[in-house]
Amino acid sequence: MGWASVGRPLGSVLGATTCFTAILAAAYYALDTWWVDTAVLMLAGLGQVLAFLWFRAAAPRAICSLVLLAAALSAAAQLYSAIWWWDILMHFVTLHALVWMAWNRALTGSPELRARARSRPGEAFALCAVVGFLIAVVWEVMELLGFLFVTPEIHIPLLDTLGDVAVGVLGAALVGFHREPR
Repeated sequence: MGWASVGRPLGSVLGATTCFTAILAAAYYALDTWWVDTAVLMLAGLGQVLAFLWFRAAAPRAICSLVLLAAALSAAAQLYSAIWWWDILMHFVTLHALVWMAWNRALTGSPELRARARSRPGEAFALCAVVGFLIAVVWEVMELLGFLFVTPEIHIPLLDTLGDVAVGVLGAALVGFHREPR
């Protein structure tokens, strides 16, 4: 056993542990009765559990989980309205993470898709962009419903929504670079 393998068990534990951080954060917010933030963190926690289930490697698990945690905590801390570019960045990286999880799951289950992604990379980028578009639309509809039924503090102007979808689709399309499951 060489030095390179010493950190693997620790990395695996850390990668797996990050997949449950949003649920822990949700419990903290629930203790303070911040129910909207608790719900957002639980949704991120669901995504983290999917990252745990859909990735074999620790690094992608940790990356996706930390991105989802950052997106949810940013909403709780009102960073989206405090830092003008934060919303753009988070839509880009979060849609990338969500589509990467789905793409990894699809690549794991389908050798044919892996072969097709290698031989026709344009299709991989297009498919990831379409999936990203669908997730972005659902995300924006959830923001609208939150504005209408939960709190008017959710910022939903039209240009912001279009920008969120556009950068989300770009982040999602870049998942097409992944050709093998992790």
